[in-house]
Amino acid sequence: MTDDNTKLVTVFNGTPMEVEMLCQVLKDNGIEASMKNQIIGMVAPHHTLEGADVLVMEKDKEAALKWVEEFKKAE
Repeated sequence: MTDDNTKLVTVFNGTPMEVEMLCQVLKDNGIEASMKNQIIGMVAPHHTLEGADVLVMEKDKEAALKWVEEFKKAE
């Protein structure tokens, strides 16, 4: 049986640099976040300009989305 609160969900998609910065913002604010696909963007940037994702646990999704909106405003 899977607990939906521990399921990982994508809250942001962007460049590897954006994803890394946002993950740090989330972690600084108590939200565990991880990156997906950031390596391919660094190794082959011509293949993906916006192909990296920020993942958080389902239970943190709403709080994370608030920080995502703040992050987007600051860009």
